[in-house]
Amino acid sequence: MKYLIILVIIFSKLSLYAVNIDENSSNLSILEESSIFIDKTNKLTKEEILSKKFLTNPSNIVSLGFVTDTSLWTKVILKNTSSKPINKILEYDNSYENSKVEELLFYDGNLTVRRGLLHISKTRASINPIFYLTLKPYESKTYYLKNHSRINITQAKLILWNEIDFIRAESKRQMYIFIFLGIMLTLLIYNFMLFLFTKDKSYFYYVFYILSLMLNSAFYSGMLSLYIPSQTISNFLLKATGSFTIILVLATLLFTQTFLETKKFKKLNTVLNIILWTLPLLAILSYDAWMLNESVHYISLLFGLYIVYVAFYALFKGVKQARFYVFGWSIIMIGFVLQIFQSIFDYDLRTYNLTYLQDLALVLEALLFSIALAHRIKLNNEQLILFKNEEQTRLEIIVSEKTKALTASLNEKEILYKELNHRIKNNLMMIISLLKLQIKRTKNTETTSSLLVTKNRIESISKLYEMLLLNDESLNLNTELYLQGICNNISMGFVKDININYDIQHNLKIDNLIYIGLIVNELITNSFKYAFDEKEEKGEISIVIQNNRDTIIASITDNGKGFKERRKNSLGLSIVKILVEGQLEGSLTINSKEGTNVQIKWKDESL
Repeated sequence: MKYLIILVIIFSKLSLYAVNIDENSSNLSILEESSIFIDKTNKLTKEEILSKKFLTNPSNIVSLGFVTDTSLWTKVILKNTSSKPINKILEYDNSYENSKVEELLFYDGNLTVRRGLLHISKTRASINPIFYLTLKPYESKTYYLKNHSRINITQAKLILWNEIDFIRAESKRQMYIFIFLGIMLTLLIYNFMLFLFTKDKSYFYYVFYILSLMLNSAFYSGMLSLYIPSQTISNFLLKATGSFTIILVLATLLFTQTFLETKKFKKLNTVLNIILWTLPLLAILSYDAWMLNESVHYISLLFGLYIVYVAFYALFKGVKQARFYVFGWSIIMIGFVLQIFQSIFDYDLRTYNLTYLQDLALVLEALLFSIALAHRIKLNNEQLILFKNEEQTRLEIIVSEKTKALTASLNEKEILYKELNHRIKNNLMMIISLLKLQIKRTKNTETTSSLLVTKNRIESISKLYEMLLLNDESLNLNTELYLQGICNNISMGFVKDININYDIQHNLKIDNLIYIGLIVNELITNSFKYAFDEKEEKGEISIVIQNNRDTIIASITDNGKGFKERRKNSLGLSIVKILVEGQLEGSLTINSKEGTNVQIKWKDESL
């Protein structure tokens, strides 16, 4: 009887720790019905563990924090209460930030299965490590699990699944992660295109921030090791866990400096620069938990809080885009603080249906910052328009001042120009007067004729200056009036009945007009002197000036004797040839078959 009581007590104790399951048991948290043992040396073997006393665990999650040389042993007793054999999946759920299990050993009798980041299976299809269990009808089995993490947090939760339910839950979990990474990738591409368009460093640093965020999320969610099942890459990523966190802070800091324009706040920006130069050193010290491990997360939290303080300070100082930054970082800091509580303390967000709170906060924050950066373009455009208006006003003032100065200078030069023309005209008139006196006193006919020609030449120039003085508004003179004045002056020296016709279709520029005046003076003088006899009743002279496609054509024609009876090598014709070819750079043609026709052609570069 005494032995029977002992057996009943033993059976009761076994039943106390056993988890009763059947074929319908699924999505069942069993850690609170299991027992745990903490090996603070991480040296005990399974055989040694069997003799140790396991303690009951009242919670559905166990968190030891960062414990480098400590391993967590879990003892699970499952009992099949049905009359059928059952197959189950045991999921070692460690889908928390910084809690990816590095080395997980599963003992099923004499069978040992290795899982974790240090033992990635090529056939792995789930984010969390899983183990396949088989129990016979009414069979009880005891399983042991050893979790050791040197760099990450030692934390876990055990869930028992039916295979179909697990596949559904796993598909849903991966779908949410893909959606999160897809949204972040879209925002990354969008902001990168904005960077290429605007060349604004804020967009580049924000792309760097999103990329760091995506890499961290992909690694800690398990997606990176799931779809890149390389043990070498997994080992590197594991060692760089702390460094990735520091790089994320570095990207955030660079973005903060450019987005909030912290250069305006000298003291705050100096502190940010000190942190900026400190971060690469921290990244090196945290690689493979060399000198920093859990402290990296506390340091990152302090830096994050300082960045939030900078944002509030910028908002208080009137930086418009700071309101977006404050709101976005308030969201992310809530998620980050909850993550710290979840990672360090025995706290499970899923208890309150907040499984994807951190991911949602990151998406909202990234979306809000993207909107803020787009708003930054609007602000920049407004500032550019304001600057443009101010610059235009400034230039208008400068132009107005310069215009006044130029007007004054122009008026002064105009007065000097008129005075110069007036003096030249007076000097020419004085010379003409002297020539007239000389003509009256000279009795030699040939000398008188030469002096008269010289006087006419000077008067042709004098007429030009006279017209310049009368024409105050423009340098464009009436060519026909100028030539009429020259011809009238010539005709007064002869007693011949000669009619002069004018067909002036183009007004010449002043630099060409003076040469044409001298040429006309020589040719009309020759016509009066040699083309017509004094007894002849009537003579005709025509002067035609035309513009044919930028080529000026001037024709002087008379109906007199013709060129054969006139002097071919006279001084007047030599002067005409020099003026046409040397000054106008044109051509001279003389035709004397019926009367005389002199045609002059030259290109007018000003047309």
